[in-house]
Amino acid sequence: MTRLHSDFWALLGSVFVAVILLLSVISSSSTPPPAPPQHGEESFSEDPYTKLDPFLRLLAQRAQREPHFDVARFAPLAAVYTDPSPTQGGEQKIGVLIKITSSLPYLPGVSINSLTRDLVSARVTLNQLRELAQLSQVVFIEADYRLEPHIDKSVPAVGGRFLHEANPRATGQGVIVGFVDTGIDWSHPDFRTDRDGDGFEESSRIVWVWDQTETGFFGSPRKVPFGTEYTREEIELALRTNAHIVNERDGSGHGTHTIGIAVGDGSASGGTYVGMAPQAEMIVVKTSYFSTDIVEGVRYVFEKASWLGKPAVVNLSLGGHFGPHDGTSLFEQSLEAFLEQPGRALVASAGNDGDQRIHVGEYLRARASFTFTFVPNEETAYVNIWYPGAANFTVAVTSPGINGPPQTVLALRGQGEFQNTPDGSVQIDNAGGGLDPRNRDRAIAISLEKVQPGSRWSITLTDQGGTGGRFDAWPGLSTMGYFPEGDSLSTVTEPATAKKIIAVGAYTTKVSWQGADGEPHRFTDAQSEGQLARFSARGPTRDGRLKPDLTAPGTAIVSALAKDSEISRSEKLVLPGRAYAAMQGTSMAAPHVAGAVALLLQAQPDLRADEILAQLQRTALQDAFTASGPTTAWGAGKLQADRGFETLGLHEQLSASRPALKVGPNPASPSQSVTFFYSVATTPRTVELKVFDLVGRPVYSAVLSPHSQRFQWALRDDRGEPLPPGLYIAIVIANGRPSAPHPLIVRR
Repeated sequence: MTRLHSDFWALLGSVFVAVILLLSVISSSSTPPPAPPQHGEESFSEDPYTKLDPFLRLLAQRAQREPHFDVARFAPLAAVYTDPSPTQGGEQKIGVLIKITSSLPYLPGVSINSLTRDLVSARVTLNQLRELAQLSQVVFIEADYRLEPHIDKSVPAVGGRFLHEANPRATGQGVIVGFVDTGIDWSHPDFRTDRDGDGFEESSRIVWVWDQTETGFFGSPRKVPFGTEYTREEIELALRTNAHIVNERDGSGHGTHTIGIAVGDGSASGGTYVGMAPQAEMIVVKTSYFSTDIVEGVRYVFEKASWLGKPAVVNLSLGGHFGPHDGTSLFEQSLEAFLEQPGRALVASAGNDGDQRIHVGEYLRARASFTFTFVPNEETAYVNIWYPGAANFTVAVTSPGINGPPQTVLALRGQGEFQNTPDGSVQIDNAGGGLDPRNRDRAIAISLEKVQPGSRWSITLTDQGGTGGRFDAWPGLSTMGYFPEGDSLSTVTEPATAKKIIAVGAYTTKVSWQGADGEPHRFTDAQSEGQLARFSARGPTRDGRLKPDLTAPGTAIVSALAKDSEISRSEKLVLPGRAYAAMQGTSMAAPHVAGAVALLLQAQPDLRADEILAQLQRTALQDAFTASGPTTAWGAGKLQADRGFETLGLHEQLSASRPALKVGPNPASPSQSVTFFYSVATTPRTVELKVFDLVGRPVYSAVLSPHSQRFQWALRDDRGEPLPPGLYIAIVIANGRPSAPHPLIVRR
């Protein structure tokens, strides 16, 4: 006991500092927006094509060959717009992301939108694209690619329900959860609350909705770059009056379902289907699913949250296979730039291609060739292939020979080729821009047009340089086609391959449900409970990193149903009462993690993105299913929100086998109980809790379980008497070694 008293008095001064910090209110200020770009002198480079990504090079070269080239034919692949202004004469423009070294000069007809310090977006004609590419301030230009969308039992499975009922409660209060998705049914009871206690849920937990697809005259159109913004006040007025004030609708139902998983409060089910963070507020962006619009949506959420002075996490249940799959695309760089400030996180679904052959990758030996087949599912398809910068590969594409003899189109490194065959047109760009500045590798772009779905196109890569190297290939979107000789490895989509974005795979927590037709239903590819979902995308990334980062429930997930949506028309998916539906996908897994992140940010609002990811991975569950592998599918294991919340901050305290401790609620009332969360570096023989008063007298002690992480105390001393108000010091002792003293305040 002498040693304990010595530790007590030696650290009492630091305890008082901790108490002051505990009782203070910490406010954060948002980073001021960057200064608007200043016009500089134009400086041009020689080759306008070297700074374009492979797809944009295809378009630019095609337009140079064909005077009346129709860019709109590529709308299934990237964002194509028709300028309605009379001065532009209905010109076709394509959306792009641009990496720059300094602000750009003025170009007539080009509107530049700054995203980060060195990334901007724009909508440009192909002629303007060539002008941009010649500017010395431009490093690289990437197309605005199209992406695609990817609770009952699931929330308790990851520890969410326990945290809602624990002391202190973890419900996401004070945190913003953002969603960039198909929209939201803002009238759903699970997103509303009864603040005046009259029995009608007239108040909304939605702070703002930005409908990027709305072109009418609803809401507040001038407050956002395009589309329409709706405020909480407008939503609440619409709820009270039924007036047609808010025009936003979730026609798909995908967004409403994912939002319900993360933040639904279960109002429409009497508390049965409660989401992960039922008291968090939300900001929703209904997106067009083009990469620049998604970046704009994420920025919108974080800027609004900063204005409110609240931490925020954004859920992205979407993805695509355009790009290098190594975290270096401008799309992923743009998103990661928003995570430089503390109190921000991004969560993305890993993708649903874990059982599809949409990847092919091999090590091509020196002077060797490798041939594989691509089968398009659509009349227009796109394949991107990546290989090392030092390698010299040629690529040959051979038509299937359906409408005439097979024809082969060959492209050497650094060249582009185009040919019309009887089976459709083939255009190839084989690293026409040289080394890709994003990762110093080389990319091959293959575009197939007017082809027969189901036909078999042969692709041959040959090493001409004698160095060999690995190549990896994907279709632009998984719906475009597959490789019969391929595999389902490296199928994690962008932006989930980014280093700082939390990528989430899916496992099964529920197999069947009762539909609105009164019959039991299950998905045809359902696995048994606890198993990895067949569709859950596999890693690694192209640069060899482990993705996904962890898994969460993603099959037969019951969550909020958007009225009049596509999903609402299925009597099998909709549950009785028509307020909820069952869906599956990594789209459903990601919001479980986004909600768990909201709980962590509630406890510690200044957490950084890398700290949040580390905490989730550290506390992920390893069981018999994850042990059977592969780690390229499971990541660190299964989400355990309760372990993540309870041990938050404890890992940093563990050092030299010294235990760690925290307590909540703190301050506490005499009528409350408090929970001690503790952690030890190894499994000790004995663990004790000791509580002292301000002058160092012991008032309470208990033997703790070496295998647990929490202990609840009713604030009564060793004699069973209520603890008087005041300051107390708690210490956990493992194998005779004490933790740092932890202050506990008991209020009157």
